[in-house]
Order: sequence, then structure tokens, then C-alpha cells
Amino acid sequence: MKTTVLTALAIVLLSWMAPGACAQSPVVLVVTADAGDYLLAAGGAVAEMISKGATAYVIRVTNDEKDSWDLKPEETALRTRAESEDAGRILGVREVISMGYRAAEMADVPFTSLRDRLIVYIRHYKPSVMFIPNPYTEFDRVLDRYYTGRAAEDAWRAASLENFAPPFQEFGLKPHLTPQLYYYAQPVDPRRRDPESTSTFVPEVRIVDIGATFDKKLKAIQALRTINYSMTMRLKQRLTSTGRKLPGLDVVNEQAVSALVEQNVRGLARIAASGTSHKMAEEFRYTGVSFRIPSKYLK
Repeated sequence: MKTTVLTALAIVLLSWMAPGACAQSPVVLVVTADAGDYLLAAGGAVAEMISKGATAYVIRVTNDEKDSWDLKPEETALRTRAESEDAGRILGVREVISMGYRAAEMADVPFTSLRDRLIVYIRHYKPSVMFIPNPYTEFDRVLDRYYTGRAAEDAWRAASLENFAPPFQEFGLKPHLTPQLYYYAQPVDPRRRDPESTSTFVPEVRIVDIGATFDKKLKAIQALRTINYSMTMRLKQRLTSTGRKLPGLDVVNEQAVSALVEQNVRGLARIAASGTSHKMAEEFRYTGVSFRIPSKYLK
């Protein structure tokens, strides 16, 4: 019985990867807790897929309304929404959809409520690839990414099952299986590349060369002017409070902010590329066609 079930599952998943299965402009769906997270951790890989013909959509869960300097939350929300859309256009994203949740308060959002809203987008856009925040990473103090990642992971699984959200099917939102999933996170977890179990049941480490798309990624991140200015001012504030200085931040202007952002983005790309032949990279936990299927059934 187990052999029959596994073989059937392998055939279904392999059919997604058959020639022509994604011939008509594959769809990439990105879920991000905030405007900058997916750009910093996955912007190069997403841009690469777009350059090869994919259509990409970004689901931005929170408003980023707290991430500013000397601005009210309402003004911050308006600015960051417009800037996140500008960043998406630079990257080549078809549309950035903002869900409108308050930033840093996702712990109060019911898990199944967020999951079911994400199921709607998965069933509507029918992606062949998804990018979601990695809820298993360590040392990321932005907990919205954890809550968003958990809900997105469950939505990815549940969207393919007909007994989840049956009423959605009355409106044409039929179950949809997304065959490829990339978990992303900024490369700060020292154990991020550790093998956890067998390759069959644990998402594999995948490192993607972003040399060809790095400049586009950088420009997209620099478009987040409100968030970048806030980051720069808070960094300067922390340095000043401890009697330290950073060259280039004596005067905080657009040039200084852009230079700091570039230094940060290049540094993250080099960390992700360490141990490889790439100069600039992004790293992911990836589940593809072989995930949860023993190799003997794929031959």
C-alpha cells in the first residue's frame, strides 16, 4: 500500500516538472512580512526568475508603519506602501499586494486567519514557485517574519487540499499544488547550512548565484527610502550613545544612506556566497519535486 501511494504521489509531482508543464510563463508568488525582507534575502533569485520569463507577485503582509524616523504611523504606512511598489517594479514584479496588518503585532493575528487569506492568493495565482520567510531560522528579532513564515508554510500545504476552505471552491478557487518552495532568511544564523536529517524529508540548502541581478536587487532595496533613512538614523543614534562614529555618517543625506545600504547588501551577498565559487549569492532551504519522495521512486 505504501509503495502504491508513494509511486502515485511521485507521478503527480513529476507531472508538474514535465516539459511544457510551466511553458506558459511560470508564476512566482513571494510572501514577505515587511517591504525589505524578501528583497534582502531573495531579491536576486526572484529577479533572475523574472528575467527568464516568470511573472512574479509579492504579498506584503504588514504596513511597515513603525519603520520610520520623525514620521507618524499613517504617513509612514503611505510612504512605505508606495516605495515597496516602486521596489517591486525595479525588480520586475507584476504587482505588490499589501494585506494591511499592523507591523510588530502579528502575534495577535489568528494563525488560521492569516493562513486562509494566503490560501486565497495561492489558489488565485496558481504559482509554480513560492518564496516564504523561513520560520525555523534563528537570531532574527523581527518576529513578524516568524509568524508570517509559519502561516505561509501551512498555506502552501493546505492550498492543495480540497478539504481546506471548501467555500473558496464555490468561487473558482480550486485546490492548487505549488511544486517548488524556497524558504528565505538573511544569512545571520550560524547553523543555517547544517544538515538536519535525511535529504528526503528536510528542505535542502540551495545557494543561488545573483551576480547577474545584484545591481537590480540593490536599486530595488535603495528605493525603500523611508525604511533606509530610519535604519541609518537609528544606527547613528546607537553609535553616538556609546561614543562611537561611523565614517560617512557625519552628515546623513541621500548619498550617505545609499552608501550604507549598498555596504549592507553587498556584505549579505558575500556571506551567502562564502564557500562557493560565486561572488554574490543568496541561500535558501528548498523543497522541490523530490521532497518527501525517496529517490528510488523518482527513477
